[in-house]
Amino acid sequence: MESKNTIEYFELDLDIYMEIHEGSKRLKKSIEEYIKVFPTYERLSEDIYLALFKAMPKIKSSKEINVEYKFNNRLITKLFETDEFDSYRKSCNVNYFNSLLGSELIGKYFIQNYIKFINNNNDFKSQVASYEKALFSYKRALSDYKKLCLEYRSSKDELKLQESKLMKEKITSFETSIENSINDLEKSILSSNILYKSVSAAYKEFIGINSTIKSWGLNDGKMTPTSYDEKVEVAIKLKGLKKVKQISEMAGRFKASASQLQKRRTREEGQEICGVKLGDEIHKVLPSEKLLLANEITKKSFYKKYHQKELLSYKYKNNRIKSKGPIICCIDTSSSMEGELEVWSKSVAIALLDIAFKQKRDFVGILFSYKVGQVIEFNKRKIEPRKMYDLATGFIGSGTNFVEPLTEAMKLINTAKYKYADIIFITDGKAPLDEDFIEEFILNKEKKQFRMITVNVADNIEEGLNKINDTQILLRELTNEAVEATNETLFTL
Repeated sequence: MESKNTIEYFELDLDIYMEIHEGSKRLKKSIEEYIKVFPTYERLSEDIYLALFKAMPKIKSSKEINVEYKFNNRLITKLFETDEFDSYRKSCNVNYFNSLLGSELIGKYFIQNYIKFINNNNDFKSQVASYEKALFSYKRALSDYKKLCLEYRSSKDELKLQESKLMKEKITSFETSIENSINDLEKSILSSNILYKSVSAAYKEFIGINSTIKSWGLNDGKMTPTSYDEKVEVAIKLKGLKKVKQISEMAGRFKASASQLQKRRTREEGQEICGVKLGDEIHKVLPSEKLLLANEITKKSFYKKYHQKELLSYKYKNNRIKSKGPIICCIDTSSSMEGELEVWSKSVAIALLDIAFKQKRDFVGILFSYKVGQVIEFNKRKIEPRKMYDLATGFIGSGTNFVEPLTEAMKLINTAKYKYADIIFITDGKAPLDEDFIEEFILNKEKKQFRMITVNVADNIEEGLNKINDTQILLRELTNEAVEATNETLFTL
């Protein structure tokens, strides 16, 4: 049976692709639009995905391909000869999310360039029209041929047999016309560099989106239609903001410092097995899961579970200290924080959020100025891109009020979910704290046994905060790698 796909594949290879495409509004919309211009785009998109996803993709010969999809076969063959496609593939191999994103972007730029070339080049426009006409005639002749064959089988009428033979000759003639049209289209596409331009532009955007997803910790391995759409849309928004780029770069440095400290602390404390969880850390995978690799059929199941982070794995816990509680991070977004200070404060907050997520701890970001503007609660079990975007971009302006965010933090600590939380308070300015509030806060602090760390991003702190916090960290200390104790206070909280 002739194939509609150019790349050889197993059903498992397209399982995730089909699942995401069926539920993704973003991908559905693009396919519905693109098939109006390029009728075989749906299968072309599958082939691009397979070309990116499979470690060693095999291209079928033109003889194995259904006539309607031979143009796709020619395009995919040429795609592998395009500069940058090899680098593109290395970024996507056996990675569901990257391959989906990569195929979406290549498809987008190919269709854009294809439409542009049709509109600007009359010769190419005529070639496309000739191809579509030949394809239409072929499909109609094929339908008539099948009908005549059925009529002959039921009637054994020799006239029907002769008519079917003549129709078969017509089909062969149309196939030749289609092949010639494809040759013309290929020459025009190669001379106009449509494929090169499409891959180059797509790869550039892919690197930007993928880098943003990684730096903002959005690559959690979860693959659902909603998570795909949300991650891509939020990453595109984040990528376009200069402020967010600066926050991402600064947070990356803080994360690196935090990661080293966490690893050292883990080694010092020791761990013990406390249960079973789902994950992708090979050294923690249960022996029963590793047995899947012993069989060619079950091996595919292992790789699928690995990339979905669904392998049964040992769950460890520190055997010398209690588990850590949630983090409530109050971030000053008053007018004086605008600019560099906001970048610093959000960078610290994002690094702390990264720690919380890795340690399966709940995290709350409280954005405040003269009032509490946003209370953003993050789920410790899943990454929520839109909330990440809100945390990175939220800004209120105006004056400063310390009482409202601290009161909000205490309200959270008084609930069951956050009763073991600690407070990180990031600010640059001064705001009054009356003695009654200080007394009430200290009483709550003693009762609930929580800690409060102030991160001073401008060396200009209201003395009242020193009466209620456990530690005040100055920005210059936090960014000075020599002051290890200061970093350890915050990033091993």
